[in-house]
Amino acid sequence: MRRVFVCSPYRGDVIANVALARRTCREVLARGDAPFAPHLLYPEFLDDADAAERDRGIGAGLVWLAVADEVLVVGNPTDGMRREIAAAEALGLPVRQLPAGGCANTPRAEPPPRAVRALLRGEWGDRLAPLVLVLVGLGFLLLPGCVAPACRSTCPAPTSR
Repeated sequence: MRRVFVCSPYRGDVIANVALARRTCREVLARGDAPFAPHLLYPEFLDDADAAERDRGIGAGLVWLAVADEVLVVGNPTDGMRREIAAAEALGLPVRQLPAGGCANTPRAEPPPRAVRALLRGEWGDRLAPLVLVLVGLGFLLLPGCVAPACRSTCPAPTSR
């Protein structure tokens, strides 16, 4: 199951925009993916009219966006949505745009492998494994032949005549 960050408008016609986000989340879930729409969660306990609380909610949403496999943009981007889209692009996440009505049949973009995204984000724990693999591979290229006891021939070495 892939994590899909749902990016759609909230401000303005809040009732219609919440309905759009809910409908989009339902479509994402019906396709077998796990949707997350921060604007359906954070306004439940944060005041969107308070600039500091709104900014805190958007910031919390961006933390969740960083672990998404894809960002699904529905409708015309607002200022808050543009922040989310810019963050997704900076992380190298696929961003898919749908019209305001949504469409479940739109093909989804394949995200870059998680290890590549981890390298782009700079997570050292995820950088170590690919680095070790590269070093081991270089070792085999630069130092051909096996020197382990199991690889040594049991036949005596040829003698010169």
